[in-house]
Amino acid sequence: MAASTSNEAEKKEDMVCEEADSNQEDSAAGDEEEGPGSGQNKAEENEVVTVGSTYPCKKADGSLHDAEVVKTRMNKQLGKEEYYVHYIGLNRRQNEWVDKTRLVLTKAEVKEEAKDEASGNNQEMADATEQANGNTPQGQKRKLEEQEPETKKTKVEAAPNSSLVGPAGDFAEELTCHLCVELFKDPVMVECGHNFCKACIEKAWAGQDSFSCPECKEVINDKKYTINRALANLVKKTATAPVIPAEKKEKPLENCPEHDERLKLYCKDDGTLGCIICRDSLKHVSHNFLPILDAVAVYREQLAAIVAPLEASLKVSEQVVSQQNEKIVQHKNNICEYKDHIVAEFERMHEFLEEREKVLLAQLQEQGDGLLKEMEQNMVKMQENIDGIKKTIAVAKDRVDENDSISFLTDIKAFIDKCLEQQREVVSSSGNTLLSKELCQGTFKGPIQYILWKEIKKAIVPYLSPMLLDPSTAHPNLILSDGLTSVKYGDNKLSVPDNPKRFSQCILVLGSVGFDSGRHYWEVDVGDKTAWDVGMASESSNRKGKIKLNPKNGYWAIWLRNGNAYKALESPSKTLVLASKPHKIGVYVDYEGGMISFYNADDMTPIYTFNATFTEKLYPYLSPFLHDSGRNAEPLRLVHN
Repeated sequence: MAASTSNEAEKKEDMVCEEADSNQEDSAAGDEEEGPGSGQNKAEENEVVTVGSTYPCKKADGSLHDAEVVKTRMNKQLGKEEYYVHYIGLNRRQNEWVDKTRLVLTKAEVKEEAKDEASGNNQEMADATEQANGNTPQGQKRKLEEQEPETKKTKVEAAPNSSLVGPAGDFAEELTCHLCVELFKDPVMVECGHNFCKACIEKAWAGQDSFSCPECKEVINDKKYTINRALANLVKKTATAPVIPAEKKEKPLENCPEHDERLKLYCKDDGTLGCIICRDSLKHVSHNFLPILDAVAVYREQLAAIVAPLEASLKVSEQVVSQQNEKIVQHKNNICEYKDHIVAEFERMHEFLEEREKVLLAQLQEQGDGLLKEMEQNMVKMQENIDGIKKTIAVAKDRVDENDSISFLTDIKAFIDKCLEQQREVVSSSGNTLLSKELCQGTFKGPIQYILWKEIKKAIVPYLSPMLLDPSTAHPNLILSDGLTSVKYGDNKLSVPDNPKRFSQCILVLGSVGFDSGRHYWEVDVGDKTAWDVGMASESSNRKGKIKLNPKNGYWAIWLRNGNAYKALESPSKTLVLASKPHKIGVYVDYEGGMISFYNADDMTPIYTFNATFTEKLYPYLSPFLHDSGRNAEPLRLVHN
């Protein structure tokens, strides 16, 4: 700020540190691995099987089906590598582990079969096209229709005991336990990702020393599983959903229901199958037709184009689910870690209080027993005096009643002297003194809690650190006072030497002591100021020119602007909503734990926490900010007690 308040706004632009940068860095995309070529001239046993590639695979029934290699493992018992495959287009519950001999790597035989089948299909498509164009005589057309083989049916493999068909059946099969072949009950997920009923997997693992997945046989390190609540909810919804009984599924028609002719064409306009007569009927005037096989090829391509992005979305969703599961596991670990921390902190206080309680009780017992012993000894002494007086009185009475003069006068003078001595002792109270001893009320009946609070402050870790400011780092407009514990902004720049540690443009100052290990806590009195900065700075942080205050540049801080706008200087910065305006800010640093937390020190309400990995020394830093036309002229003060 300049000497007058009119140019304070102009100086604010040049001297105030910038807010955390809001631009996010772009993350680099990872490269995808490409599988090797087929290598038709190499022997099958020399072929390399690549994870993510697709090969024809021999199923258990001997048929070939394209399968994607998902992952590999080494079967130590058989001494060879095995591959976990997913059959393209089939239910994932049919995934299985296979060895290399079941994978067709050269594809020579497969290509030959595909060539023969394609030749036959091309001939059939040519015949159908000629018939559609009307170039085939009626007699020859009838002959071709009789010779045409029946349309191949797609084999649908259903789960055992399944009462569902179609998409609903496949969905229900996904919700079926591999062990009991029924809908999941209390489903759990094992490490490999497969799901089972909780009772089924526990029964399968009962009495075993080593554990493996009953479905994929993958070895599991520990007998652990995770409750799959999402799957349980799906099972619950599926159980109440209507199903289509298998016996009610209608067989696809092969002939036209109107003309009883073979279905050979597909109407693109109506989306229906038709015969030759349908094409020439008024119902389909000017409609576009395709031979069935051409239509299959066209729409199969369209369907494949739809499935591809769905599969990509599925992978993204599965990845997000996996990340969510990791977050859940991390959250559970955090709960346990924080619980242990809380218990340990209270255990230290309990130990301190219990120890002080024992010491105080021991002092009470020792002092009380000593005073009690003195009073009891005095009572014994007084009782002895009483007994002596009683004895003297009895003897005196006997002498008074003595009738024999000689016996009466014998030693009478010595006896009278003894009686007079006892009388003097009674009168002087030397032998009959009341002894009153009092316990120290200040020690045993005083403000014990306050006394202990004073003592426990010395045992608290971390205790309030007595911070001082470093003049060699202070901006030239900052005035340090009160033994380097107070800082405020001055109108005029001080004549101070420039050095690498001094802030040249941002009106900041660092503490004189830094931390490179341990836990530390310090406080600063911000009072009713309308603007300030409080935080930590790394030793190598930049001190010259304008500085973006964020963790990337070595600054972890919060600030106040305009009297009520609080922010955490992340990148980008985060707006903070506080329940009340703090008059003291507490800063807690756990160096090894990678944490810097800020508190409203009036009631220790958390404000914000930064998490990072620290590799160099950290220093406290303060900024009293500009005067704000006199509304923000008060200094910031470090709290020492």
